[in-house]
Formats: sequence, structure tokens, C-alpha cells
Amino acid sequence: MKKNLIMALVLITGVLGACQKELKNSIPFDPEDLKPAIDTPLNSTNPKPAITGKLVYHSYSCYACEGTKMYIYNFNNNTVTWISQNWNIDYPMNAHFNPDGTKIVFMGQPAGSGDWDIYLWRVGDTDAPTNLTAGNGLKDEDPKFSPNGYRIAFKQDGDLKLLDLDANITDVITNTPSIEEGMPYYNDDATGLLFAQGAGSNSDIFHINLDGTNKTALANVANVQEYYPIKRDQNTFLYSRWYSADDHHDQIYMGYFANNTRTRLPFNNNNAEYADAYPCGTGYVILSSTRAGTSGGYDLYIADITSKNIWSLASYNAGINSSLNELGAAYTPN
Repeated sequence: MKKNLIMALVLITGVLGACQKELKNSIPFDPEDLKPAIDTPLNSTNPKPAITGKLVYHSYSCYACEGTKMYIYNFNNNTVTWISQNWNIDYPMNAHFNPDGTKIVFMGQPAGSGDWDIYLWRVGDTDAPTNLTAGNGLKDEDPKFSPNGYRIAFKQDGDLKLLDLDANITDVITNTPSIEEGMPYYNDDATGLLFAQGAGSNSDIFHINLDGTNKTALANVANVQEYYPIKRDQNTFLYSRWYSADDHHDQIYMGYFANNTRTRLPFNNNNAEYADAYPCGTGYVILSSTRAGTSGGYDLYIADITSKNIWSLASYNAGINSSLNELGAAYTPN
């Protein structure tokens, strides 16, 4: 989901002095951030997590660059499949599984059109994905399935809407032309949406009911970008945010629906970027990071939410991470 950061990807992991200055609007200074980020050693004491299911992600050199590819990694049989190879779709990205893992929804552009649309594809199907928003002349992005898989929340020209699998818009959640709203994700009981509002230092995370009422701020630190909310369970959600107003390294945080408590997860290090976190089981997250030792810019990792343990997904399959940027991961246990 990282759109504009790739232009500056020159391994910022060496900028250690930046975290020694006074941090504003941030957590207290952590001396551990001065230490280089080191992957958890693979041994009998710290084995990599035993994971089953599937992971979908995309790979590109930059957000606006040609050649974006979408992949599925199957933990069960250790295979990486380039699923977008024959789709005739430009920039396929930010996919999401339905609850049983049989379908994905994602954003992309009909080849050569320049129009962002929402696509639906049955996993493993030889047919091309179905364009659910074809020809409407609008910018359709950020699709996510509802918990029952019958609806898709998405962003259309800066507003939040719901779409059914027959391509009908069923609900308009927001209608605020002067406010940018996006990255919707259903809450646990499908009564509302998490979403990001604004851009850059004015980007904050809110919750809103599906009827458009009761918009509530969940993460809104002044002058700090907060974005990409993903529901983790009925009580918590994951999101990305700057380390501070002065230090713009993205970090993974856990937020809480009941209050504005925020927890910076312990595997973060503000010498690098950590973004696009997605829950994997009860105790792990899959994320993208530019930490030391990556194959390219952003690589995919799995991390323990209660410790500093973090493992490159290359330890599962050497074909996952590449010299490009692997981003926008979503996981299903199915």
C-alpha cells in the first residue's frame, strides 16, 4: 500500500542519528532503536512459526511503474504462483481474500486505460478476473471483503461505498467531496468500517457505522501520518504510522476499538520502514519492511506481536522476496 515512499528507497537503515533528537507526538525514546535490526536466528530455540494457509501480495519497482505482479504463496505446499501473468491488467495490487479463501478482490487498471477498477477472481481459476466497476469513469480502489464475503467495501473518488458481488453499489457510507477517505476495513461484526481520512501528516484513522453515523477517531496523533487499518480481532486493529512528527519512518502499531490506546509493536525499529501489517493467527503479523538484509526495497516478513522476533519469508521460500518491493500482503488460513 506504500504509494509514494518508494521514490526514496535508498536503504535509510543507516540513518541512526535521526532517532537521537527530541521526538514530538511520539512514544518515549527507545534505546533499542539505535541498534541494527537483526532477523531472528533460525534454530531450535527460535524456530520460524509453523504456518498453514495462503498469502497474496504484489511486487513492483514503484507505485507508478509498469510491471506490477501479483502472487499467491501457499504455505501448505511451499509454492509461489504468479497469478496475474495472463490477466491483461495493469498495476494489480492490494488484494484481499474472502472468508473461506476461495476468492480475492483487488484493484487494478484495464491494460492501457489508466482507470482504477475493482476486480474479483476465484483463486485458481483459468478465467480472467471480473471487473466489477468497469466503465464508470471513477477511481475505484482499496477493496476489502465483508466478514461474510457478500459485500466489498471500497473507495470511490475519495468516498467509502459498498459493492455486492454482482457489481451493484448497495451503500454509500460517506459523501464528502472535500475530504479524502479510503482504506476501508470491516469491523468484527460488520456493523461499521475502519478507514483512513486525510493525507500525509493529516492522515488519521476513524471508525464509522455502515449508515454513515457515529464517525469516531481511533488514532489521530497531531502531525503524524496514520493509515492502513486492518481489523485484528473484536478488540484490536493493526495500522501503520510515523514514528513521530519529526521521524517519518513507518512503524506497525496496534490500536483498540474501545479507546485511543496505542501500542507500538516490539519488532519495530525506526532505522527502517515497517508497513502493511496483516494478522496471521493469534500471535503473528505479516508485514513489509526495508530493514537491513532485504533482497531489494521492501521484503515480506512474519513477526511475533509480543516480542522482537521477526523472520524473513525467504526462510519459507526463497522465491518470495526479490530485488523489487513486496507489499500489500493479505493472509487466509484456508
